Amino acid sequence: MLDIGYTQHSGGASRQQQDAIWTGQSILQTRNAHVRSHTGEAPVLLAVADGVAASTRPARASRFVVEALSRFGSHERLTGKQVRKIQDQLADKYAGGDTHGSSTTLVAARVTENRCEIVNVGDSRAYLFSPEGECRQLSEDHTILNALIASGEVIPEEGVEYAQMYQGLAHCLTADAEEYGFALHFQASELEEGAGLLLCSDGLHDAIGDGTIRELYQADLPAADQVDRWRQAVIEAGVPDNLSILFVRQCP
Repeated sequence: MLDIGYTQHSGGASRQQQDAIWTGQSILQTRNAHVRSHTGEAPVLLAVADGVAASTRPARASRFVVEALSRFGSHERLTGKQVRKIQDQLADKYAGGDTHGSSTTLVAARVTENRCEIVNVGDSRAYLFSPEGECRQLSEDHTILNALIASGEVIPEEGVEYAQMYQGLAHCLTADAEEYGFALHFQASELEEGAGLLLCSDGLHDAIGDGTIRELYQADLPAADQVDRWRQAVIEAGVPDNLSILFVRQCP
C-alpha cells in the first residue's frame, strides 16, 4: 500500500496556477490546495507539470500533459517514448493560433512495490529518500547552464554564481510540431521499504533549496505531514512561484 500526499499554492491571489499534478486518482490545478493525501495500491503513475510562464498558455499545456499521461496504464512501464507521444498530442492540439508555443516541464513517476521509474523534461524534479533519510536527485535539470556544462563550454566552479539567463530552460514540452528534438531523462531505481519519493515543481527547490528539502525530511512521517513541512517552509519564504509537491511512501 502506498501513502500519497500532495499540495499546491499559486503564490498569490492574483497569480494563475500554471502547475498541474496527477495524483494517481485525479488532476489538481488550483490556486491554493491545502495538503491532501490518499492511500493506493501499487503500481501507480504520478506526475507534476509546470507550465512555462514565458509561453502563451502555460496552464493549458501543463494540464493537457498530465491528462494525457494519466491515460497510460500504471501496469505499463513508464518510458520516454510515451512522453514523446504526449508531445505530439500537445502539438496537434495547440500548435496554432494564440496557443501556439504553449509549454510545460514534466516529471513523471511509475511507482511499484519495490521500484520507481522516472522520466523528466525541464527542471521539475524527482528526489529519492532512503529509509535512513539520505537523499539523491533522480531527475536531470534541462537548463541552459547544464547544457553548456555537458558540451564543455562551461566548467562548473564551486562558489561561482551564474547569470539568471543561464538558469533558463533548454528543453521542455512545447505545442509546436517543429519541437521534436527535446532532451529526455530516464532513471529507474530500487525502492526499498520505508523509502520516499518526492516530485515537485521549481516552486519548491528554487524557493528553499536542496539543503532545506533534505533537512526538513523525516523518514517516519506520514506523507501528508511531510508535504506540510515543505509547504510551510515555502510559505515562510514568501511563495515566490507556483508550488506543487507530490510525495509517496510505502505504508508500514
